[in-house]
Amino acid sequence: MKTVALSHIGKVRTTNEDSILVHDQNVPYYMLVADGMGGHAAGEVASGMVCTELERYISALGHKELTEKQILDAIRFVNQRLIDAVEEEPAFQGMGTTLTFAAFDGDKITIAQVGDSRAYHKRADDIYKVTKDHTYVQHLIDSGVIKKGAAEDYPFKNIITRSVGMKDVEVDFFTVEWKDDDIILLCSDGLSNYTNRKIMFDILAGPQMLEEKAQKLVDVALAGGGKDNISVVLAQRTQEGGAL
Repeated sequence: MKTVALSHIGKVRTTNEDSILVHDQNVPYYMLVADGMGGHAAGEVASGMVCTELERYISALGHKELTEKQILDAIRFVNQRLIDAVEEEPAFQGMGTTLTFAAFDGDKITIAQVGDSRAYHKRADDIYKVTKDHTYVQHLIDSGVIKKGAAEDYPFKNIITRSVGMKDVEVDFFTVEWKDDDIILLCSDGLSNYTNRKIMFDILAGPQMLEEKAQKLVDVALAGGGKDNISVVLAQRTQEGGAL
């Protein structure tokens, strides 16, 4: 498995509230993207805590693979750590973060989702969105209030309905099976808001090295305005069966 991770502040924001993590030096293998929110640098604190506390929790488990329950317990642990941090520091009130997490076990990937960062699976002939956004506009689409095509122009499309840091965090899980040369993409909405599946597929299907593909994705978001932080994490399955 080859991996690469990039995070860019963008053209407008003064701080980068995204955090990324790739744990690929020893088992269990996993990676994540977190997009923080909250004033007074609280978003940066929240996303950073997710990375450091999840890594610490998983390391303490001492397992070679991660089950869905173990991932859920880890996220609940981190969620409580954020709640505790807010109680200790009132300036962090309203602090929270999205979380898109992928754990790798051979040809199976377990993906955990909270918020509107995303996971995509690029196969030989297509790319599809694995995760479902936890946003107000997605709720309206699911309820039939607005059509899916109207979501891009909806004024409240960036309001999320779930985050790590809420009192009772809810986590969605997805299972993906991948084959040689498949690519998993995790990204913050700083990328997904400025691109589409065709652009993603064209870049990821190109002949460039994985590092160049990640940079091209970031460049697309910057060319589109770069109004948000941009984070991209890629994992490509190698012909050795996914082993590092």
